[in-house]
Amino acid sequence: MPAVAESVEFPDVELAVCAALRHPLIGLPVVGDVPSIRPQEFIRVMRTGGPKETLKTEAAQVTVEAWAQKKDRASQLLNRCRAILNRAEGTLFGVIELSGPANLPDPTTAQIRYTMSFQIRAHGAAVTV
Repeated sequence: MPAVAESVEFPDVELAVCAALRHPLIGLPVVGDVPSIRPQEFIRVMRTGGPKETLKTEAAQVTVEAWAQKKDRASQLLNRCRAILNRAEGTLFGVIELSGPANLPDPTTAQIRYTMSFQIRAHGAAVTV
């Protein structure tokens, strides 16, 4: 029988970022995948990498996209997400902006999309394995 040991389990950072954005952005869909039936406006959150940083923290790379019908609205939505994430504390903390907002329309549909990447640190929790 293998020995029992303590290890660290990290949260699903993509889900945690979605949750952190949903509360202040009530009524606006905040999702991990582009919906098959697209709303006119929504926020997409994707974890795009990032390593374990210390024994109990990781530094996740996360890209946030704001989709809308007009450039100024997409920019406004992304900047609201930026403000929310930059004040994160608790499980998610220590946000670093890796890239500023970029106007990057969807190549398939040409829908307006602003995008920005962050490094978001997350605390892990001890588990017995």
